[in-house]
Amino acid sequence: MNVILDLDHCLIYSSYSEIEGLDLVDKKGYLFLYHRPGLKEFLKQVIKMKNINLVFYTSAKADYARWVVQSFNLDVNYRLFTRSNTRMKYTDYGQLYYKSIEKIGISKTERNVVLDDRIDLWDSTGVDLIDIDQWHGEPNDKKLEEAFVTIYKLINKDNRRAIFPF
Repeated sequence: MNVILDLDHCLIYSSYSEIEGLDLVDKKGYLFLYHRPGLKEFLKQVIKMKNINLVFYTSAKADYARWVVQSFNLDVNYRLFTRSNTRMKYTDYGQLYYKSIEKIGISKTERNVVLDDRIDLWDSTGVDLIDIDQWHGEPNDKKLEEAFVTIYKLINKDNRRAIFPF
């Protein structure tokens, strides 16, 4: 089973200016990096689930994505896919990057749960999409807690003996 997580506005927010009242995680050049409230606990709980492959999939550039994921200080294996693994489309509003599990070589026969703030940019074939509100640095955000409950229920929907971990 794969849990596929987006980065920007889903798990993290990066800004060109410092956000007062929010813990700064890292700074690289002109970018200030912030973790969404509850991210550490969210990742800890996802990693604790059995038979989970952790995947990060973003339309960001590779160097930036590696910097962001390294800030999570994970001690488990994960896979990271970036802009080069998307399908780019030019629109009147600029470039859009479309994601699909086919583009990253993940089987549609596996269980694939996706958490993203832009599910409209996904080929939904072979995935359970979980839409999360975009995060722009609001300090009291609780959306990752809600998202974990949804992920947990999806992963365990065929297992009546599953016990919620909190």
